[in-house]
Parts: sequence; C-alpha cells; structure tokens
Amino acid sequence: NRGTLDKYIGDAQMAFWNAPVNNPQHAKDAVRTAFQMLKSLEEFNAEIKAEGVPAFGMGLGINTDTVVVGNMGSDQRFDYTCLGDGVNLASRLEGQSKPYGVKVIIGPKTAEYVREAYQVVELDLLAVKGKTEPAQIFTVLEGFDAADERVHKEFLKLYRNGEWDTAYKLATDMRHSWKGELTQYYEAMRARIHEFKASPPKNWDGIYRATSK
Repeated sequence: NRGTLDKYIGDAQMAFWNAPVNNPQHAKDAVRTAFQMLKSLEEFNAEIKAEGVPAFGMGLGINTDTVVVGNMGSDQRFDYTCLGDGVNLASRLEGQSKPYGVKVIIGPKTAEYVREAYQVVELDLLAVKGKTEPAQIFTVLEGFDAADERVHKEFLKLYRNGEWDTAYKLATDMRHSWKGELTQYYEAMRARIHEFKASPPKNWDGIYRATSK
C-alpha cells in the first residue's frame, strides 16, 4: 500500500507513508494496511488454532503529523528513518489499544483524513504518558452506522460531564452496538466509570491521563 517498512522493534513493526515518494492518500493507505494486517492475522490464527497453538493478538497505532524523514546517524550507524513528536504519539496510541479494547487507535489528523472512507469513532480525550496536552483519540470501523454514532456521542458527553450513573447505563446499553466491535471498549469504560464513582477524580475536566505507555 505504498508504505515504507522502517524497522522492527522487538515484537513490533514501524512503517510510514508519504516518503520517500509523495502520496496524497497516505492516511487512507495506512488505515487500509491496518485492516489488511488484522485480516491476515485472523487467517494465521485460524491455522495455528487447528494445531492447538494459542491465538496471537495485535494492536495498531496510526498518527498523521509533520516529521523529519531522511538519512540519519553517523559513520557507525546510518539509517533512513523518521523522527518527531508525531512518531512518538503513534507509538503511544499503539500502546493504548489494549487498555481501550480496540485493535486500531488513530490520532486526530488521521481521523480527519479518513472519515469519508471509514467510520471514525472517538474514544476519549487522552493525555498520553509524558504529555500534558491531551489528544482526541479514535478508532476506525469499516461499516457506517449513524444511529450508533449519535448514541455514542451522547455517552461521551455524559462521561465528560461527570454524569457517571447515566454514562454507565448508556455504556452498558452500547455493548452490543457497532456489531459488537466495540464491546471491550465499553466494558473498559464501564470499569473506569465504576472506579470514578467509588473515588471521584478531583477537578475532573474530561481528560483521561494515562499512567502507562
């Protein structure tokens, strides 16, 4: 999908788009790649489960930003790569996929670029670890559902207003919406709201501050 596979980092892969060749569809190509990777993983898991091997999971973080791309390093180590705050945020978004119970998390600029091609669902207003300024984070779905979107926006409004009881009930009702694709997300939000009800956060401003990468 016209991307550049940059490096392997432990059990992770890092790729970027729009370099070295300009690509006006870079965000859509990145999201398309994510869906293809997940589909490929499903097929792989079906094969290994037949052999009695536990299935693998995967989470993806996608962010769009202006970064530095080029040959960097020294005589001892030289690489064509990209650097910048936007790269770090993409890594942080990937790390939040498991806590939020979704397979793909995208940043705000990516969401703007792809919302005509995919259903973009806002998850939270999150300050990732090491940052004080929050970012809107989203997930993407391949099918559109305007009715579920309206109810979901109402849930986020109640949650950010600190109306815990009503938000909890709506999250409970929404577990089977979006064809069940966000069930784990609503369960995670229910668990968070339960904690907030037991121990209300001080000076709640609707921003969740992550304590892990």
